[in-house]
Amino acid sequence: MKKTLRFYCFAAIGILFILLFSCSMKRESIGSHNKIIVVADSTVWAAVQDELKAALERITYTPQPEPIFTLLQKNPDELNRITRLPNILILGELQSQGEMKKLLDKLLSKESVARIEKDEAFLFQKKDAWALDQMLAVMASRDVETLKKNILEQSDKIFDVFDAFNESKTFRTIFSQLEQKDLESTLMSEHGWSVRVPHDYHVAVDSSELRYVWLRRFSPQRWFSAYWEQVDDPSVLSKEWLLQKRAAFVKEFYDGDYVYQDTLITVREKVVDFDGRYAIRLDGVWQNDKHVMGGPFRTYGFYNESDARIYLLDI
Repeated sequence: MKKTLRFYCFAAIGILFILLFSCSMKRESIGSHNKIIVVADSTVWAAVQDELKAALERITYTPQPEPIFTLLQKNPDELNRITRLPNILILGELQSQGEMKKLLDKLLSKESVARIEKDEAFLFQKKDAWALDQMLAVMASRDVETLKKNILEQSDKIFDVFDAFNESKTFRTIFSQLEQKDLESTLMSEHGWSVRVPHDYHVAVDSSELRYVWLRRFSPQRWFSAYWEQVDDPSVLSKEWLLQKRAAFVKEFYDGDYVYQDTLITVREKVVDFDGRYAIRLDGVWQNDKHVMGGPFRTYGFYNESDARIYLLDI
């Protein structure tokens, strides 16, 4: 009898362990990282959807205009069916009722609610909330008008939450396979800088004289290039300086590429943090009439104090 009882006790403990362990295990998120599911009551969505789309459905030119993210609204009672999607945004007001009220009560602490009521906080985020490789953001205000105001005032911050998460996903995917450690060491020994190089890139140009390195891959075509220049005055770094230097090596190596601009498509400038350094980021469109090709480009420029160089990185 004691043996049987002990067996059942161990069996019960084992089952409990399995249940607890299973509950703690999260599966990988599934679905497009360019879609953001917005969980909101229909009335709130109708009131703020224009402002939220302006914040998140920003247009990039490839050269065709395409939104960086696409928003899809779902009602709160549909949440259980979408918890494995990679980008989820909970949108509500503290005056919400029904399922949205239950959801906000579950997700927000008393301290968070108090800050929201004072309009001291509005945007909260959590990675891997219900699935691995997932971004959950909660945006809540005391009423719809305050919610709309906060979306307008903090549109860049809202966008950066999902954009940074999307970039980190891309980074992990790029380096999920082999990395060219030998090439990385060669770049450091010959030029005094290095980057992580995925397995399928090759060296197209490597010139100490021109202070220029171009790494390429095919199928699909991608590239990374770096130009560097020692300067006495780091304040020369500007949008104009970057475009001038970029145009020089593009003319030399890119067989007819040029920066395309018109009344709609321009080179957009943004000051960003690049690994702790002040940097200028340019986003634009290149075109090649000879090969009937075109697409987006992104250029970073920053000053590195340790070697007194300005670096231009182009992708």
